[in-house]
Amino acid sequence: MKKIRLSIAVLLSVWSLAGTGVAKADNGSGMGGVKVEKSEQKKVRVYTKPGTPVDLALIDADGNVLYRGVVTKNNQKATSFNLNSLPDGQYFLTAGNNAWWMSQSLTIKGNSVSVDERNVQQVAEPTLTVYEKNKIEVVLPSKNVEESTVAIYDTQNVLVQVDSFKGSTRRFDLSGLPTGAYTFVVGPNQKQFTTRIDIQH
Repeated sequence: MKKIRLSIAVLLSVWSLAGTGVAKADNGSGMGGVKVEKSEQKKVRVYTKPGTPVDLALIDADGNVLYRGVVTKNNQKATSFNLNSLPDGQYFLTAGNNAWWMSQSLTIKGNSVSVDERNVQQVAEPTLTVYEKNKIEVVLPSKNVEESTVAIYDTQNVLVQVDSFKGSTRRFDLSGLPTGAYTFVVGPNQKQFTTRIDIQH
């Protein structure tokens, strides 16, 4: 009986925090330690790892942002989302920060929400490595991301090269570019990461 009362008290405190978007717990799952799970008929909980702030958003299938908030780095409770007021359809719960991003698909049908763990997109900050003089390899850790883009800008922010790729690795020969600093903008449409590289001749 004591355990049930404690659970109810915890749930009530989580629901009161969800409106502000301030809550987290450590479970070590997924990109950045984020896990989304169904908690009741039309409610889900988002668990995040303590230590860094996480941006959360709930988006409908048309791209409309229904909720946006930040989970603080010190709070250790789950963020709960009550989806009772939403109509049937497809929704996406996204989470991320400067180092990673993920999107979990949610389906509302009737009086229930389903969370399919197989339908999660994840991407982490890319690694850019010089493998020969002025030749760069971009490695973009990702899961269920169909296509990513690399846009390269010079110091005047002029686009000098753009390319899309499937998979996690793409190589670039920048030998034809003048000496200087170049900015790589890498990632799928939903999340872009920026890194600078110097070219020397």
